[in-house]
Amino acid sequence: MGYPAELEAHADALLTTALRDLGAPVPSCPGWDCRRLLSHVGRLFAVTAAHLPRGVTDEPERVPVPPQGDAALADYFRNTTAEIVALLREVDPELPAWTLTNHITPGVAAFWPRRLANETLVHAWDAAGAFGESPEFVPEQAADAIDELLTSLLPAARAVGISPPGEGTVHVHLTDVPGEWLVRLEGPAARVAKEHAKGDAALRGPAGAVLLAVWGRIDPTDPGPRGDGLAVHGDAALLPALRNGR
Repeated sequence: MGYPAELEAHADALLTTALRDLGAPVPSCPGWDCRRLLSHVGRLFAVTAAHLPRGVTDEPERVPVPPQGDAALADYFRNTTAEIVALLREVDPELPAWTLTNHITPGVAAFWPRRLANETLVHAWDAAGAFGESPEFVPEQAADAIDELLTSLLPAARAVGISPPGEGTVHVHLTDVPGEWLVRLEGPAARVAKEHAKGDAALRGPAGAVLLAVWGRIDPTDPGPRGDGLAVHGDAALLPALRNGR
């Protein structure tokens, strides 16, 4: 399954869940309800679909605010999902494009299929949490989302000072699928190597749980009963610095 198909599946899950009650609070996104979650993701699809065909790296203009009526918002989300999925299936991956990492790497359209698939993956989980549910991630998809955050989003966020502070090394190790990263946090830089090495801190566990930890959905240092297989070693105060700040 490629990224456009993954995005479509995650978007369908998000919409189906959110429509159970658009006013339901989303615990993992404080202050948000399912309506705002659906609006946020739909608008992200809309702005990407609007700017991607331009073939330029300039930051895109804003798009209109999504409708707030239940039926209108649902239709908006379905339409923007269909539009972005179709576009991502046909766009030239080498086409110049604005991205979240333009200031450190050349921006090309290939950035967006992965970015949107992984964003929607996590937000579908957020929506389920509004109803007390915690769906299992496909481990390979969760591992890819972790890799994207550590190797792409985190270095970009740290370069512009919007990620949490921290200086040192963190080893991230998945236990259910292949995946190891050593993250070196040095001033405005985050340098990442895919290797087994000892860090000042270590986060170890199944891909789904590690993804939720690095996205700030769960606290890996929580001493209470967990049952998610996460283990933390060394300087746990460094772990928040893995978040990309968005």
